Amino acid sequence: MDDLNSLPIVEQAGAVMYRCDDNGEIQILTVHPKKDPTARIFPKGHIEEGESDIEAAARECLEEAGMSGTIIGYAGEREFTHKNKRCRVKYHLMRYVSKENDGEPGRNPQWNSVSKTNELLPYESLKQILDNCVRLIADGADT
Repeated sequence: MDDLNSLPIVEQAGAVMYRCDDNGEIQILTVHPKKDPTARIFPKGHIEEGESDIEAAARECLEEAGMSGTIIGYAGEREFTHKNKRCRVKYHLMRYVSKENDGEPGRNPQWNSVSKTNELLPYESLKQILDNCVRLIADGADT
């Protein structure tokens, strides 16, 4: 569709944060999007001027979910349209370090298993990002 290619691109970044529970099972962090308190997504947002996508991913996770962590690797990207703009989100896998605060009101940060997270994600493109993260972790990102 030619119209899609003519839309301005808004660069964004997101974080797929994980931790391991006491049994060694991987848990994934999701938040509610601003406009839909029933859905679950990964923390994401605009890249600020002078900020890298890695820095933005870490900042968005801290702002939205109140969690800090360490970036492990690039997990992929997705594009979508919103308000006559084309949004491109670059996602990064992030290992949980600590809870710093409660995050933004209404975001309701939540940890779930990989399979439960996969059920909760509303878009196939986010499920693919999750699959990429699971592969990164299996390939040694968790060591």
